[in-house]
Amino acid sequence: MTIPGGKVLKKAKEHELVLESDVFFNVPILKNHESARLTASLKNLMGDVWDRGFWHANDLHQCIADFATYRKPTLNIVDAYYVMKRNGPRGVSVEDVVTMKAQLISADMVAVDTASAKLFGIDPAEVPHIPLAADLNAGRMDLEKLNIKRITI
Repeated sequence: MTIPGGKVLKKAKEHELVLESDVFFNVPILKNHESARLTASLKNLMGDVWDRGFWHANDLHQCIADFATYRKPTLNIVDAYYVMKRNGPRGVSVEDVVTMKAQLISADMVAVDTASAKLFGIDPAEVPHIPLAADLNAGRMDLEKLNIKRITI
């Protein structure tokens, strides 16, 4: 398919099951990622495409942001129960993982990734694909203007 809003990523091959679906849930596990800095909903969409090598060789962060303009998931559910804080994406030991017992849910990938970065303990602006996606109108970073509900169980 073509990515009309893409600056670097102009086309991509996405998995046919995603293309044919009426409802699309994106369920990433929050973790550190050596190349992308952070894996949450935006970065997780790389799992839907066939040529991830192109992304890594051609401005990974811009490609992640570009792809976010193509098809937005119906809902993003970021699993932050156990969070890999370092040595991602695979980790090297159990010491890389902390228990946070959290979940972040939103239809807006940029908003949920902004909140995920804050929960992770980093400024969302330090994860380049988050502000790049916001600049492409893929979602909003201004969490203070959103209706956020916190539920504690």
